[in-house]
Parts: sequence; structure tokens; C-alpha cells
Amino acid sequence: MTTVAIHLTVPPEVYDLLAREAKKAKKSPEDFSIEVLKTFLARQQRFAKGQHLLRTMPQRAKKRSNSLRSDTARRHDDYLYGEEA
Repeated sequence: MTTVAIHLTVPPEVYDLLAREAKKAKKSPEDFSIEVLKTFLARQQRFAKGQHLLRTMPQRAKKRSNSLRSDTARRHDDYLYGEEA
């Protein structure tokens, strides 16, 4: 796997918190930072996808013969969590 090195400067209190949480997870602060960053970015992507689904819901509902209410009820999880059926 190809990696890219980055350098972060954080306040001591942030590093102390990171080090404590990394120790609880039995990981190095560096590995724990990567895990936290991946988790955050994945959540951001899901959130953005959900926002897109909510913004386009009226147009998509018009294209279908079902009413908006019926579409919302049927695809509730898709709109909230970005899971395609």
C-alpha cells in the first residue's frame, strides 16, 4: 500500500487526549490517528451522500408515479443513511 507522510502540529492537550485514547485502544498514537481520520472521513462522505439524497428527493419523486410521501416512507433508510436498496 502506498502512503503519504503528513506532519501535524497540535496543542499539548490534544496530543495528551490522543495518546490516552490510543493507549486504551492498544495502538500507537500514529496508528490511532489514522484510524480516527479514516472514520471521520467515512462519516463525512456518508453525510454528504445523505444531504445529496435529501436535496434531490423532490426531483426524484416527481419522476416516479409514487407520491413524495410514499417515496419517503419506502426509502426512509436510503435518505437518512445513504444506503441504496
